[in-house]
Amino acid sequence: MTKKKWFWFAGSVIVLALILFISLQWWVPSLSAQTLTEAEANEAAKEVYPGKIIQTIKSDDEYRVTMKLETGTYLIRIDAKSGEVISVKRETKAEQSTKEEPPSKPEKKQLTENEVKEILAAKGEVKSIEYLQEKETSYYKAVVSKNNTSTTFKIDPYSGEIIGTAIEPSRLLKEEEAIKLALEEEEGTVDDVEFEEPLDQSPYYLIEIEKENGEDAVIQVDAYTREVKTVLWEEHEEAEDDDEDESE
Repeated sequence: MTKKKWFWFAGSVIVLALILFISLQWWVPSLSAQTLTEAEANEAAKEVYPGKIIQTIKSDDEYRVTMKLETGTYLIRIDAKSGEVISVKRETKAEQSTKEEPPSKPEKKQLTENEVKEILAAKGEVKSIEYLQEKETSYYKAVVSKNNTSTTFKIDPYSGEIIGTAIEPSRLLKEEEAIKLALEEEEGTVDDVEFEEPLDQSPYYLIEIEKENGEDAVIQVDAYTREVKTVLWEEHEEAEDDDEDESE
């Protein structure tokens, strides 16, 4: 080979080597840019959505980063070459935070009828009591008698508070009722019934009852309170006649 040809050959080899060297200098950095590390992919995701990384999976050309934020769990796709965010998709919604409920108040205990009677004892004699439920309201209804007057009370079944009162006009005892009360006091046959209405006291009935042994009882029954006031005994007429004969 002549010297001239050898110089041309050597020069061509040097030029090709330079071209190859320069190409590698450009190509190698470009190659490294294609392969982001997992840590770099995670940092790229955090720059856009700061949160907690749960999982990072790499495919051929992208990273799939699963991240938990306050609003839920998101899947973030990162380009493995450029590090740019390809897409963001919310996988699950965050559970609504529940505030700590204050401790529930203990249920109120309902009063018994006997407890309500004790509350009303100072009001008079409790004649009747019943528990009533009306829509969303419940209460005890009690009828109390005092000084010939009946009063109906509405009582809160939990607090015992009087929430309503109604005074009923006093009712006079009927004659049949007075007779029944007198016969409960003394058995016998009713001879006579009188109704007395004096100005200075409560009206009353006088019921005369003849007993089997010949004695007569006069029973006074209060027309308002139904109370037996007095029982007076009268001697039989035959006994009086016998006393008169003996004296002769």
